[in-house]
Amino acid sequence: LNQCRGLKIRHPSRSCHEPCRARMGFPLPVAMQLHAVLVAALALAASGALVRKSELDINQKVYIENAPILGDGAGEEALNQCREFADQHVSNPAAPTVKVCGTGIKMTVFLRGRCEAYYEHSVTVGKCDSGMQADTCDTWSPMQNFGFGFYESYMIEQC
Repeated sequence: LNQCRGLKIRHPSRSCHEPCRARMGFPLPVAMQLHAVLVAALALAASGALVRKSELDINQKVYIENAPILGDGAGEEALNQCREFADQHVSNPAAPTVKVCGTGIKMTVFLRGRCEAYYEHSVTVGKCDSGMQADTCDTWSPMQNFGFGFYESYMIEQC
């Protein structure tokens, strides 16, 4: 900035800094464009990393009463969403039987609706251990704990 002192401004709409910017190697608009391109490239790379993390491999599956809820043709819409069990599962104390396959996801099942924790009344189903075989499955039902038949909501998350 001190280099600009003493320069005569030829056009009243220009500041004394424009000749200095031109001496830096490229005019200001090109520098701004390069900055914008760099920011966009970084944002794209960051979003690509997030997308890759959310893609599940074919081994990641969740079933409720043998019906696919996630993976196995059901899509990934249930991932990171609080969901309530269907009425027939809540009204039947012998249901549901939950099966989580793969080592990259887990299902937390809650006694209360809206995935609210209530003391120790939640169950996590799934094996978050990448050292195990990729097609490992974990099953939970009222056979393991009779109270599980009264649980109302669940959330499926990546490990």
